[in-house]
Amino acid sequence: MKKSERSNVKRENGLRFLRKGLLLFFAFHVSLFAIAQERTRILFLVDASLSMKNQWPGGTKWNSAMSALNEINDSISKFPSVEVGMRVFGHLFPEPDKNCRDSRLEVPIDSNNANKIRRKLNEIRPKGITPLVYSIEKCAADFGKIPAKNILIVITDGEDACEGDPCSVSLTLQRNNIILRPFIIGMQLQPKSYDKMDCIGKLFNTNSGEEFSATLKRVVIESIAKTTLQINLNDKSGKPTETNVNMTLYDMETGIAKYHFYHTLNPRGLPDTVTVSPMFNYRLQVHTVPPLLKDSIQLKKNTHNIINLNAPQGSLNFTLQGNISKSAAMDRIKCLVHLPGSEQTLYVQRINTTEKYLTGLYDLEILTLPRLLLRNVQIEQSKTTDVLIPAPGIVTISKTFEAYGAIFVTEDGRLKKIYDLKLKEKQETIALQPGRYTLVYRSKLAKTIHTSVEKEFEVASGGSLSLKL
Repeated sequence: MKKSERSNVKRENGLRFLRKGLLLFFAFHVSLFAIAQERTRILFLVDASLSMKNQWPGGTKWNSAMSALNEINDSISKFPSVEVGMRVFGHLFPEPDKNCRDSRLEVPIDSNNANKIRRKLNEIRPKGITPLVYSIEKCAADFGKIPAKNILIVITDGEDACEGDPCSVSLTLQRNNIILRPFIIGMQLQPKSYDKMDCIGKLFNTNSGEEFSATLKRVVIESIAKTTLQINLNDKSGKPTETNVNMTLYDMETGIAKYHFYHTLNPRGLPDTVTVSPMFNYRLQVHTVPPLLKDSIQLKKNTHNIINLNAPQGSLNFTLQGNISKSAAMDRIKCLVHLPGSEQTLYVQRINTTEKYLTGLYDLEILTLPRLLLRNVQIEQSKTTDVLIPAPGIVTISKTFEAYGAIFVTEDGRLKKIYDLKLKEKQETIALQPGRYTLVYRSKLAKTIHTSVEKEFEVASGGSLSLKL
C-alpha cells in the first residue's frame, strides 16, 4: 500500500472513530434532554471503604467511580430541575477501628454541584469498613422535606460490614415516600451478596471501569427521563369515556403504594397523562365499585404508555318516596350493595344519594326496619337505575320505668323480632317501614311473666306515632 493510501486509511479510521464518539455523546445528552421538568433530587451514596483501592479492569475501583461520577455530574449540572448531592461512607476512620457510623453527607443536595463533588472526591482516600445500612438510613434526612422525585443511587463493592438489615431500612424509606426505589451499582460484588443487595433496590453488578461508567449513565437516564402513562377506562363500546375515578399504582414486589391520582379527561376529551417511574413492576387498582385490578404492568422507559381497561359504569339512585320526615332516624337508613349470591359488602350507599357502579347485576340490602332485600338489580351503561322505597314512619316510645321489650313484625304467620328496646333509655325514636307491628314488653321490676304487655300498632309512610309505656 502506498504512503498516500495508508494516510487516507488512517484519516478515514480517525473520522469513523470521531463520528462514533460524537454519536455516543449526543445519544447520552439527547436522552438527558428528554427528562421531565418535575423537580428531581439524586443522592449518590458512595463506598470509600479500603477495598475500593483494589484493582480491576480500568484501574482502581475508586478511580473508576470518581471518573464516572465526575462525567455524569458535569452533564446533570446543565439541568436546573435536577439537584444532586453526595454522601460517602468508609472514608473517615481506618479499617481497624471498625467504625459503624463512618458516614457523612459531604455535598448537600443542590443544583450546580458538579465542581463541589469533584473537589470532594479528589480529597477522599478510601480506608475504612462498609457501614452501608447505617448510611442508607441517614439518607432520609439528606433529601429534605420539600416534595420532589427522590432518587438514591448506591455505589459499593461489598455488603454491609455492621450486621444491619438493609431490607427493612430500604422499605421504610420507600413506605414513607422519601425515595422511590434505590439503585445499587455493584463493583465486582460476590454472588452471595446479590440477595442482600437486591432487597435494597434495583441491582446492577459491574466488572470493569468501562461497564461501571456505562451502567451509571444508564441508571441516571432511567432515573430522570420522562416516562408517561395514560389509562383508558373504556365504556361498553370500547371508547375511553369513563373518568373521575380514583386510582392507585402499587409496587408489586413490596406492596407499597407509589402513586394515587384521580382519573381525568383533558380538554380534548382524552384520558390525561401522568409522569411515573418505569423502575417498578406495578399493580393497578381502579377504585370503582367493585374495584378493577391489573397486575404485572411493566412500563416502557422514556416513552408514552397506554393501559386499556374495560370499565363501563352506570348509576344507582337510592331514594325515599312520599312524605319525608326530618328526623335524624332517616339518616341512618343505608343500602348495602352485594354481588349476587355473595355476603361481602361492596359498598354502603346512604339514602337520597346517587353512586356509580360497574355495569352488571347487584343485590341490595336496605337497612330499614324491617330490612328490605332487592335481588338482581340491573346497572346499565351511562344510565341511572332508581331504587325507590316508601318513606318510613317515625315511632317515638316513651317510658316511665325501665322495661325489657322488643318490636316484632309478622311474617308467614310468625313473629319476627326487628328491634330491641334500650333498657335504660326513657325515650326512643325509631324509623319503621309502613305496616303493622307488635310491641311486647314488661317492667324490669316485675316478678312474674304474666305482667308482660302486648301492644299492636300501625305505621303510615311519612307519618309519626307516639307510644307511652
